[in-house]
This record gives sequence, structure tokens and C-alpha cells, in this order.
Amino acid sequence: MLNAVRSNLFLSIALAGATILAASNASAQDQKLPACRVGMHAPIVSPLNYGGTILAIDAAKGSYQVKSDADGLVDWVPARSLRYSCVGGEAAAASENYFVGRWTLFIGPTAHYEVIDSKGYLVVGSGAHVPPLQVNADGTYTWVIDSRITINGKWRSLSASEMRSGTKPPAILLMNGEDGKNWQISRRGVNPSNNRDAIDINRMDIGLSYMGTRLQ
Repeated sequence: MLNAVRSNLFLSIALAGATILAASNASAQDQKLPACRVGMHAPIVSPLNYGGTILAIDAAKGSYQVKSDADGLVDWVPARSLRYSCVGGEAAAASENYFVGRWTLFIGPTAHYEVIDSKGYLVVGSGAHVPPLQVNADGTYTWVIDSRITINGKWRSLSASEMRSGTKPPAILLMNGEDGKNWQISRRGVNPSNNRDAIDINRMDIGLSYMGTRLQ
């Protein structure tokens, strides 16, 4: 008897869950968002959730140029940033050849401690541009670290199981790069200001990273 009651309870919970899921899917389908197009007003551009007008579309890169309603600033954003306003196209699939070229690097704002008037404060820096990185088609790379150090090394493809958590293929590994460590390069959409290809460069063992924008 107890087993029968328990079975009926599990069945009721399963049916309720299926009903909720079906209702959720139906609600999403009922929205029937239009395709993103030039001239369209997007009420929500995430993640900042501002409104804006689509000025241009780069279908190959899956990027959309949007002018903000609030301040008139113009940025290139990926399709996912418009997902609450319209249906956009994703960037075309890429291979490891995507990473071949010359990249200008930028290190983002980082938190560090500074002593001011004998007291320690957590300060966030403004970030800075650093020397460029050249990735060659023959499996080699040249990474200018500073005026004194230039690394000439080799790179290889990374399998999905080797990539850092959350990485979407493709990705490559710079072997024995800065500080003698291995660094992963992965795709990061486009630079918001100029629509140039963008990458993330992450050290494999700890959380150090750079952002890169294609120069050539």
C-alpha cells in the first residue's frame, strides 16, 4: 500500500513538472519575436538592458551595431544581447585558423592592495594595453612581453576535454608562453567599438587573462 501511494505521488510530481515545462515552452513560442533587422528598435539590449536602434548587421560575425537611446553611443553586440527583442543570427563556425594573425592585447581592470596614509586599500586599476601577439599559420607564435622579453614559441589545437571550463570550441594552446606557462586562446565575438575579431587569452593554471583584438 505504501509503495502504491509513493508511486502515485512520484507520478503526480512528474506530470506537474511536465505541465509547467510545456507551459513555459508555449509561452516562449507565443512571443514570436521578429528577426533582427537594420532600423529596428530593440527595447532591451542585454546585459545592461538599455534600448537602442540597430544600425548595421555583420552576418558573418553574428554582430549587430546598436545606437543607445539614452546616450547615443554606438556599439557592436552579439545576437545574444538582442535575444529579448528580436531573433539574431550567430557567428559563422570557425576553425583554429581564426586565431592566425596579429593581435593587440589589453589587460582588464584588476583589483590590488595599495598602502595610502599607512592604511591598506583595495584598488581597482583602469586596465592597460600591452605589446602585441603574432600567431602564425605554421604552428608558431611570437609574443612580445615587454621591451626586453620576446617569446618565440609553438601552439597547438586543444580538444574539448582539454579546454578551460566554459570554453566554446575552437581553442588553441600557446605552449611555454608568458612566465613559461601554457595559455589558452579562445574566440570572444567582436570588439564592441570597431567590430574587429576578438579573443580571450587565459593562463591554464590560474585566473590570469588578456583580451585581444585583431590588428591584421
